[in-house]
Amino acid sequence: MKRREEMTVALRDAIPIIIAYFPLSMTFGVLASASGLPALYSILSSVWVYSGGAQFMLVSMFAEAIVPMTIITTILLVNLRHVLYGATLGPSVKEWREPYKWLAALGLTDEIFAVVSSRVNKGEQLTPTYYLTFAISAYGSWILGTIAGSGLGGAVTPDVANILSFALPALFLALLFGGQRGMASMLAACTGAVVATIAGMLHLGGIGLVAGGLIGATIGLLVTMKLRLKQVK
Repeated sequence: MKRREEMTVALRDAIPIIIAYFPLSMTFGVLASASGLPALYSILSSVWVYSGGAQFMLVSMFAEAIVPMTIITTILLVNLRHVLYGATLGPSVKEWREPYKWLAALGLTDEIFAVVSSRVNKGEQLTPTYYLTFAISAYGSWILGTIAGSGLGGAVTPDVANILSFALPALFLALLFGGQRGMASMLAACTGAVVATIAGMLHLGGIGLVAGGLIGATIGLLVTMKLRLKQVK
C-alpha cells in the first residue's frame, strides 16, 4: 500500500510536467522535421539525449550544417549542469540499488530536479518508487510528443514552433520559484544567473552554465555556513 501511495503522489507531482512536456517535445519534432532531420533521428534523440535545451540546439546546428564533432561537444557542455544535479541528489540515493541509480540519472531533467530537490529540502525521503514513477511518466510524455511532432511534419510553421519553444525555460523557472527561498538560495541563483549571462555574452556556450552553477552553489554554501555560525553564537 505504501508503494501504491508513493506512485500516486509521484503521478500527481508529474501531471504538470507531463502536460507541459508533450507540446514542448511536439514542438521539437516539428522543428526537427522542418530542418530536414529524419523523424527516426528526432525520436532517438528524445530517447537517448532527453534534454530539451540540447535537442533544440541540435536542430539549430543541424540546420546550419555544423560538423558532427562540434555538435556532440556543444551538447555535452550544455548538459554538464546535470553533473551538479546528480551531486546534489547523490546523498539521497546512496542506499539505492545500482540499476535504480542509473535509471534515476537517465530521468534527471531540469524540471524533475526542481520538484524532487524541493521535496528533499523539506526533509522527505527520496524512494526509488516515487522517483522512477515520476521520471518515467515525464520521459514517456516527452517521447510521445516527439513522435507526434515528427508526424505533423510541415503542418506547423517553424516561426510558430520557435515561439512555443520558450515554454521550456518558462516551465523550469515556474517550478524553481515554487521551491525553497531564502537569502542563501537567492544569492546563489542571482550569482549563477549573472555568471551564465556574462559567459553567454562572451559566446562561451555550455561552459557558462557549469561555471554559473558551481560559483552560485559555492556562494550559497558559504552564506549558509555563515548564517549557521551566527545562530550557534
